[in-house]
Amino acid sequence: MKLVSCSSVRPLNVTILAPRWSFSLLDSSCLLKELAVQLAKHRQVQVTLVVPENACSESDKREADNYRVNVVEAKEHPGFDDPVDWLSFPPEDLCTDIVVGVGERLGKIAELFKTHQECKSIYVTCSPYEGPRNKLCAFLERNARISQMADLSVAIGPKMADELAASLCFCKKKVFNLTPGINNEFRDVSHATSDREKFRILISGGDDPENFDQEGLGIAAKAVAQLDDKGFQLLFIGAAEEEKLQKYAEKFCQCGIARSQLNISSTPKRKEEWKGLFCKADLAIMPSSEQGFGMMALAALSSGLPVLVHGDSGFGEALQPITFGASSTEDSEDAKVWAKAIKAVQKKNRKNSLDEAALLRAHYDEKYSWKKQYGVLVETMSSMVSGMNVFILSIHTLQYPAGNSGIDRY
Repeated sequence: MKLVSCSSVRPLNVTILAPRWSFSLLDSSCLLKELAVQLAKHRQVQVTLVVPENACSESDKREADNYRVNVVEAKEHPGFDDPVDWLSFPPEDLCTDIVVGVGERLGKIAELFKTHQECKSIYVTCSPYEGPRNKLCAFLERNARISQMADLSVAIGPKMADELAASLCFCKKKVFNLTPGINNEFRDVSHATSDREKFRILISGGDDPENFDQEGLGIAAKAVAQLDDKGFQLLFIGAAEEEKLQKYAEKFCQCGIARSQLNISSTPKRKEEWKGLFCKADLAIMPSSEQGFGMMALAALSSGLPVLVHGDSGFGEALQPITFGASSTEDSEDAKVWAKAIKAVQKKNRKNSLDEAALLRAHYDEKYSWKKQYGVLVETMSSMVSGMNVFILSIHTLQYPAGNSGIDRY
């Protein structure tokens, strides 16, 4: 690809639609923030985050500005009660080359945005289906249709990339595989290395107790119950409402785990609270293969905490080719197998477990480098709008193993 002179070009303007700037590890907002931050690191890219009016505090805007991300508000629109719908009516003076929508809802808004702005669109599909099973096919069809309309379809992780590519092969549409890298906001967590009397296992869930089994929570509860040792504690992070948390507690206890072994709380809203949880826990687990990529487990590993995830999950598939990665995955959905795997981690010296997690983090960071992957993404975005006289980055010196990033799909 030819390198264009900086003096004769203008920056690549990228607009990202978002409900807010602050993030949660249990939804797509975490990816939205990371997407904005990583793109803004490229000096030839100007990033604008469009959020609903009053969705960002002044401190949020200052933080975004420190990352070179410009926050713009979509004004309240009469007749639209949900602030996210206001994003369908961006400021009239906002011009962009590319608009990005993450998830089904924002992906559809991005397509509306594109028709008015005459720009290109990127659809990032990242969330698994969490509704009734009888509506799964309809969801998959909608997701495929949005991907077809978008100028570029980005999938989070190898598992989702493969599934989406299979859905789009009939129309010969390419899929860009973007595998989340280590979350740098948790690198500074300092873990105590001394062994503890209790062994605490961290697991997260969603906002609906009806998805208890789908989230693998039953496997976790039964595994801890089968260990028959009150020294094992389960730390569950889930719904915010007290009534729903109580329903989760009832479902956990129905699986045989003692109430005294349960510590249930709502989802943390600040990264400092997550850091405290990672320090408190001895192991983070994700027994389900149906929870999307697994951003909480990735954040736990980013902090240096040992993890154990389902091998068929998005994060599990990303771990498989990593040195020591296979030892942090478990393919079974049998609670007995998970109990054995948890016990194996507990038997290790805590310092050794933390050292092994640190090595895994280093190998993962090397393979799924944010810098390298976003370098490829920026080049791909630039080529999409190359006729608009934007800066095109030459990265021919970068070399990627097959399947490591989106480069092998283009």
